[in-house]
Amino acid sequence: MELKKLPAWKETVRSVSRLSGHTPFYHLLDAFRCYLRYGCDEVQYGEGGFWQLSREERARTYTKQHAYALSPRFNPPESALLCKRKERFNRYFSDYVRRPWIACRESSAEEIRRFIEAQARLIVKDSRAMQGKGVYALELGEPDSGTSASEWAARLAGQDVLLERWITQHPAMDFGGRSVNTVRVTTVRDREGNVHLLKAVLRCGVGEAVVDNFTQGGVVYPLDMERGVIEGPGTRKHTAGQGGIRVHPGTSREMVGFAVPFWPETLAMIRDVAARIPDLRLIGWDVAITPDGPELVEGNTRPGPALLEYVGKKKGFYREILSYL
Repeated sequence: MELKKLPAWKETVRSVSRLSGHTPFYHLLDAFRCYLRYGCDEVQYGEGGFWQLSREERARTYTKQHAYALSPRFNPPESALLCKRKERFNRYFSDYVRRPWIACRESSAEEIRRFIEAQARLIVKDSRAMQGKGVYALELGEPDSGTSASEWAARLAGQDVLLERWITQHPAMDFGGRSVNTVRVTTVRDREGNVHLLKAVLRCGVGEAVVDNFTQGGVVYPLDMERGVIEGPGTRKHTAGQGGIRVHPGTSREMVGFAVPFWPETLAMIRDVAARIPDLRLIGWDVAITPDGPELVEGNTRPGPALLEYVGKKKGFYREILSYL
């Protein structure tokens, strides 16, 4: 365990102890064993319910260390740059990335200024960041925006960030927060090149958050792969042991049974994009649902355990993923 994470581990084992009836020391030893044997971090041990699993279930469960170890075996680092560099991704999948965007590193201040002025609402993304980090909204009409388009352009010119027009999501996908809510579908290609859909979840932001990521406070709901319907309660950081989230935080919206619009079109798009990149075999695809259908947001070459293992009926993906190597 990293020493800097020791306080987080201690808080996790204290929280789990209150739920299980065992002492914090018991869970500290158990968590240490899980870290060494299975590569389970403190978030998965607590929030992911790893502490509740049997030995056999733990052996089947995909963990953070599995993600780090398997990612380069499925996705060679040089090829993975297609997804890790957001401007490359947007160009390669331009038929599914329909929103206007501009790479500030490659653009002049004047080009950026014109782009900003042409859009009512923008999102700024660090070109290389993951898990919703380095993402913020740019809305010139907001009272606290503080700067003009020219000032924003001068600030952003040369920075390794993307400016994108804010996606207009389907009205049914609005759950009372500020973020664009996305579907995550994780795919894997076998040795013969066939695309397999591992799991689908719906990610929903909460309150004023501009991203829907689990790591940034969003809620993850499991989806039935065939129908695109939420099949059970969701989960969120710091809610372990609370029985799952059925009503979306800050709203009165019952989520179980909600059907994602354009589901057949979404799966068709995922199968298409996954088939286009034979060198990248394990990808977590993020998709927004607009009034006109699905729109590709990004691809993740190191899909983590939260969106595979924390919610839903189907869990225990480690051995299945290994079988495709």
